[in-house]
Amino acid sequence: MNHTIDTTAPANDHYLGLAGATNLPTTASLVTQRHLTTIIKAQALFCIHGDVGLGKTFALNTSLRDLAPDNTLWLECHRGAPLVTLRKALFRALALPGEPPKGDELDQLLLQVFAEQPRVLVCDEAQGLTKKSLEYLQTLWENKRTQLTIILAGGDNCLQRIRSCSGLFSRIPIYQQYQPLTPEEVVALMPSYHALWQNVASDDLMWINDAACHGNFRNWAKVTFHIQDILEQHPTTAWFSRDTVRMILSFLDSSIRS
Repeated sequence: MNHTIDTTAPANDHYLGLAGATNLPTTASLVTQRHLTTIIKAQALFCIHGDVGLGKTFALNTSLRDLAPDNTLWLECHRGAPLVTLRKALFRALALPGEPPKGDELDQLLLQVFAEQPRVLVCDEAQGLTKKSLEYLQTLWENKRTQLTIILAGGDNCLQRIRSCSGLFSRIPIYQQYQPLTPEEVVALMPSYHALWQNVASDDLMWINDAACHGNFRNWAKVTFHIQDILEQHPTTAWFSRDTVRMILSFLDSSIRS
């Protein structure tokens, strides 16, 4: 799969398209925006990694929509896909006409197009890239003709995968690891994240965080989504109610509940 950022449609990057959720400038997302500004200016490499659901892709989406709305390409990397798959995905991400040519002809075409104008290439789920694919991206970026910024984003083992390609690893000037929200951030941010949490006491927010969310934005989105759904179906349901939250927690994977 691949896509460019759509600047014509209203953006809702929230998990499950959560209605009413706001774009919160977290400490991590502000750092990401600063790093993106730096690497796009330098046409450099950037690795952003961390556990799932912490807001990496969300931060990239929202920042790049401002910083590079017309020249950002996204690749969703499939685990272990051969190099030929990556090369064809680049062809399609560039929206080139016809079918991708074969062999060196495709390589030369990609070099030519990446030389025409500055591009920001985001490789999401980059831990799925093989060593050969990583080395190919390095070759594209190093070519003096191309005007390419490359962002490698992925889970915790993303960094390990990049380290296996020592040449690429040594050329990345900025690494950012995403961490779960701290208790202080949960209390400060959740009332602004969604109206459901505006009048919920800090102790109750921390109880939910400790029970199921663990500083993970995606987990908070799941809980918010389910509560919103219940309140829409049963307008007389008390809110805030720990009993309601306990019922919601029963919907979630038991491995994240305590």
